[in-house]
Amino acid sequence: MNDFLQNQYMVVFDLPDDFTEEMVNTISRQRRKVDQYFQTGKLVSYTLAADRSHLWAIFNSKDVSELTKLIEKLPMTRFLSYTYYDVMFHSTANAFPSFSVN
Repeated sequence: MNDFLQNQYMVVFDLPDDFTEEMVNTISRQRRKVDQYFQTGKLVSYTLAADRSHLWAIFNSKDVSELTKLIEKLPMTRFLSYTYYDVMFHSTANAFPSFSVN
C-alpha cells in the first residue's frame, strides 16, 4: 500500500454520565494531543455533543491498526467506549472564503 494513501474514519466516543476527578484532570492533556493530531493532519474534525454524551472525530490514517494506535494515545480513551466507521468522504465548508489577487 502506498504510504501517501490515507483512509478516513469517523470515531464515535461514548462519554460516561458522571466525570470523575481523574477524568477531569486528563482534559488538558487530551486537548494537547488533539491539537497535535490536527497539526500533523491525523485529525480532521473533533466535535463534542452539547449534552457531553458523545464525541465525534474524523481521523486520517493508513489503516485500522494506525487508527487504533492514534485513539489509544488519547489520554481520555481509557474512560470512554468508542466505535469507528470507514468514511467514504467528509465535506466541510471553509471558514474563510478564498479570494483572487488578480
